[in-house]
Amino acid sequence: MNLFIESIEGGTYIAAVGGESAERLLHDNYRDKMAFQSLSDLKEQLAGQNFDNVWLKQNTPYDEMCGSHDENQKLTIELNWR
Repeated sequence: MNLFIESIEGGTYIAAVGGESAERLLHDNYRDKMAFQSLSDLKEQLAGQNFDNVWLKQNTPYDEMCGSHDENQKLTIELNWR
């Protein structure tokens, strides 16, 4: 299972798990989407869970301002999660 992290506006992160893509968003006990204020916060919440790969997709305001909606052009990097 892989972990997919996406930065969203305001320095907030959301995360999902899946095989080849982000198939299931992480939710809290109330079934609301979990939001994290930092990668450290996310790592702390997921302590003890192992992932094959961890990917970070970095969205920037420039993507929206320039009209870039192509997912292949988003900055995506693999993180060392250990």
